[in-house]
Amino acid sequence: MIDQITALHARRAIEALRAGVPNRDAVRALGFADDPLVEELDRRLDTLAAGAPDGGGLLLAAEFGGGKSHALEYLRHRALERNIAVSKVVVSKETQLFDPLKLFRSAVDNLAVDDRTGAVFDDIATTRLNSDPHRDRFAELGAWLQTSGLNACFAASMWLFEHARANAELQSRLVAFWGGGALKLTELKKDLRLCGRAGYYPLEKIRARDLARERFVFLARLLQAAGYDGWLLLLDELELVGRYSVLQRARSYGELARLLGLDDQGPIPGLFTVGAITPDFESAVLLGKDDYNQIGFRMRARGDAESELTAVLAERVMERMRGGFLSIRRPEQGTLEATFARLAAVYQAAYDVPPERPPVIFDGTWQMREYVRSWITRWDLRRFAPDHEAHPVVFPMPVDYTENVVLERPPENGED
Repeated sequence: MIDQITALHARRAIEALRAGVPNRDAVRALGFADDPLVEELDRRLDTLAAGAPDGGGLLLAAEFGGGKSHALEYLRHRALERNIAVSKVVVSKETQLFDPLKLFRSAVDNLAVDDRTGAVFDDIATTRLNSDPHRDRFAELGAWLQTSGLNACFAASMWLFEHARANAELQSRLVAFWGGGALKLTELKKDLRLCGRAGYYPLEKIRARDLARERFVFLARLLQAAGYDGWLLLLDELELVGRYSVLQRARSYGELARLLGLDDQGPIPGLFTVGAITPDFESAVLLGKDDYNQIGFRMRARGDAESELTAVLAERVMERMRGGFLSIRRPEQGTLEATFARLAAVYQAAYDVPPERPPVIFDGTWQMREYVRSWITRWDLRRFAPDHEAHPVVFPMPVDYTENVVLERPPENGED
């Protein structure tokens, strides 16, 4: 009999795989079989941890059920082991790619590190930054903010945080601001005045979306000051962009370009972004909806500098998508047999029931998720209804790229 801890983790892995949503236990149990992709991802994580330029982010591609989410979870697990902070953001109706503020808040809400649980960002800001081992890095962060080019509210809030330690309410407001919350300039100026710092910082209004973009730069540096070796941002379900209207697709491409380091400023120091998308996005959206030609034309027709910049960034990221994906390989016979053997062992550990092990039949039209779920379904049926003969049927799940305005609720900041 296996011990209870092992059984618990095995059951968590099976439950996640049965639902088609891999978790950390599933990744630990099955690993990731695409060796060339693993080598490239590991190399990029090593480069991130070393603080060297890495040439920007990556885009992973696989069909529905082809292992995108599993790959991202695997990468998340590897990064956490390397003392790298990780945020996984799923593009959705609530978290739209064209809204950088929602993206940032989701990244903060889903921030994970290997030595913290719960409200990770708040704990890092209020506890880890204040600990003695990180005092020198904290001072370096404050000095860097003075010349970083970021809005002065970051330097001002950092100075207040450092010099108003006895004011827990003020520190809480500052941490909330760093995590994506609002901070009124009048209140910030008042706090500075009370601390004898009036007029020291050139505080000016800034649009919420511009401030959100700067927050990514700030947080990447703050995490390094807190002792982490980088920040990995995982973007899943990027294909949802294909259901936006043309204007919001253009803005989404622009935000993705920034996060991948394709703007003139290059990659954000300390941040490595990996996005997952379906490989038919190019044929269905970039070509099928003529985004290659229409996005730049329609944005430039608006006649303002911001739309011109959006057109440039959109064209850059679309060019990256033209054959610039790292494709997750389809399963092969050897890979399937090895995965089957590992999964059978996990299933037995989870339920203390040895599953049947018939020959693995290769079907070139199936994705890995379909194999895994069919095996688990067969074993479940045999466990609960031994006399039932299972014959799994697989129905393809095409990606829907029909435009849907419900996915474009107004941004939280009220800007159009």
